Amino acid sequence: MHRGWTKYFQIVPDYSVAVEETFCDGPVVVMLGMAEGTYTPDGQPKPENHWSTPTAFRAFIEEGKVAEWRVYCDNEPIRQRLRAFEHSA
Repeated sequence: MHRGWTKYFQIVPDYSVAVEETFCDGPVVVMLGMAEGTYTPDGQPKPENHWSTPTAFRAFIEEGKVAEWRVYCDNEPIRQRLRAFEHSA
């Protein structure tokens, strides 16, 4: 996980999540909001490579720690930036 997120932050250095709603039911927490960032494959952030998408997170808490983490979102916005970069290279 650490290696994967390290690589992800190299290509989307301004990745962020804005949680707009939170729902709790016992050990389950659901968060709804938006994820966004700028695809930056060459180290140069460009406004046209910025993307955002609605997202949902589900956490299962066990003994005060996150035992399971799920992310539900449409990755098509960043995929479009990936394809555009591949075609221009």
